[in-house]
Amino acid sequence: MLLFMPWCPIDQRYEVGDVEIIPFARDAAIGDLDEDRIRRVNSILASYKTIEGNPVPRAALVRHRNKSAIDDLADDEIDLAYDLVTLACFSALSARDYFSPIGKYCNSESFTLYVQEFEGAEFTALTTRRRDGSLLNAWPLDGIAINVPLHCHATRDVTIDADLTAGLLGQFIESDDAEWGQWQNAISCFNQANTDSDSFRYQVEWVLLCSAFEHFLDARANAADVATRFANDVIPTNEVVVRGARRRSQLWREENQSVRYEWMREFYRVRGAFAHGRLNAQQPMVWTPREHLILATIAFPLLVKAQLARSGRYKLSREDQVQRNAFEGFADTPDFLNVPADQQGGLDSTWRRFCQEERRRLRLADAMQAYEEIARQRDIEEQAAESSAIEEQATESSAEER
Repeated sequence: MLLFMPWCPIDQRYEVGDVEIIPFARDAAIGDLDEDRIRRVNSILASYKTIEGNPVPRAALVRHRNKSAIDDLADDEIDLAYDLVTLACFSALSARDYFSPIGKYCNSESFTLYVQEFEGAEFTALTTRRRDGSLLNAWPLDGIAINVPLHCHATRDVTIDADLTAGLLGQFIESDDAEWGQWQNAISCFNQANTDSDSFRYQVEWVLLCSAFEHFLDARANAADVATRFANDVIPTNEVVVRGARRRSQLWREENQSVRYEWMREFYRVRGAFAHGRLNAQQPMVWTPREHLILATIAFPLLVKAQLARSGRYKLSREDQVQRNAFEGFADTPDFLNVPADQQGGLDSTWRRFCQEERRRLRLADAMQAYEEIARQRDIEEQAAESSAIEEQATESSAEER
């Protein structure tokens, strides 16, 4: 059988636990497969089309370690592949560049995994869901076209954060079933909220994202508890507090409370309306729905990385630190989804400006630390030289007295 993700133009080979995700390009070599089997793989994937109606030129194959890409697999091996692809999907979503038309970007539907019979099958069997069960249909391989979802067609290269994936695998291996269940549920909710599909209402995405935070933080279904746990886990170098905030609400009672706390409290509080079937929340909001959703999408991976770093399973990268420090000021900026009034070039955005400023601050902090280390080392050397001179003088005086 063949496991593949036709909408995932992966940029390189990745190891994800017991499986590998490998790039596929039409007519290119595939591991140790001979020419006949490579042609067979190309024939199967030819049914998956671009929006122009051509076979997808690039995709991803999924294979178990120490097995061929076309080996038969047991049900538990297929289930494991789905679980590990979910982690890879989350790591790729966490590596996205926002507000950049040329940056790396994908969505969770890029990681749609298909399992298809390989040997001797001239037909493909597709199962579609129905409310009363499912429907199975078979078509000849050369008589079917499955077109890329419109929201996936612009994805050019999919990059997976290998370090984050390794940290998640470490958490998976070392956690008990209950703890990993919370992580798995949270990550799955996050992935499902990031399809980019127009048929997926934002209210559903909102509820899924709130569920991701609640599960991951092991919090009560209470806005204040979720917000407190979040604010205590994702801590920037310089906090923005309510008394100095640009965005304000009459509902904010504590002047020394952080803006990230108030954001999360509002985000989780509003979910109640959507979770109970209302399409419009009849509550005052400081942030618009679109603003809330992008903030939650940036914040959740930062939360996961913070907890992994605390357990020693992951080391925060420089870019992680940049985004963590930029998040709260960005959230406090009015109309941050709009381009700056003094936009400088097509790639300029409020988020980019905050990240650039944090990179500058971190470089300055590094320079100051290096300077202080040099100064400290110089002081040690000078003190050593003075001590040596004193000892030498004492020795000379002793010799003269003798």
